[in-house]
Amino acid sequence: MPATSFPVFALHQVVFPGAPLSLRVFEPRYRRLVDDVVPDGRFVVAAIRQGREVAGPADVFRVGVTVGGAAPDVLPDGSLALDLAGHERVALIEPIGDDPYPRWRCEPYPDEGGAGTDDVDAAVDALHAYLASIGEDEARPAVPTDPVAASYALAGAVPGLPAVRQSLLELPGAGARLGRAAAVFRREAALVRATGAGIAGADLGVSPN
Repeated sequence: MPATSFPVFALHQVVFPGAPLSLRVFEPRYRRLVDDVVPDGRFVVAAIRQGREVAGPADVFRVGVTVGGAAPDVLPDGSLALDLAGHERVALIEPIGDDPYPRWRCEPYPDEGGAGTDDVDAAVDALHAYLASIGEDEARPAVPTDPVAASYALAGAVPGLPAVRQSLLELPGAGARLGRAAAVFRREAALVRATGAGIAGADLGVSPN
């Protein structure tokens, strides 16, 4: 993917390549974005570093993910419901406009890899131990065998605030991401065992704009 411009949708949520994303869109600027782009094109979802998700400016992190999906459903209140999927990671280089919605010049930010099946297995084992510690052992997610895809899937399961997940998204390669995710799972499991309390980090599922 060469450098190009993309519409940017700012959320208080981090999206990873390969992950599903459900959106309910009601703000006029983002309704226009959806009308212009979906279902034939893609736009970038970037997590908010500082600012508001609705009716206000937002400073976004400089790494996001392109998303795309089927045409939206129009809900009775006039808002749009979208089921999307994350695709490629991109670097946001510079803003190039804000009317009628934000657009940024973006460049590819491919994953550098650097991981094997042993790294995936270690991170999966750490996730399972964490889920067992919080009594959710039956909620084990499916994890791809490909190390890069697995690193993003496991990063999406890491508990914590959006800034924690953003740091995982920005790591250059799958090896570092798997190692960091495994370390967080082990730390959280140890914290739960010691205190009976962990850090909440459940995905919101549907994000209103």
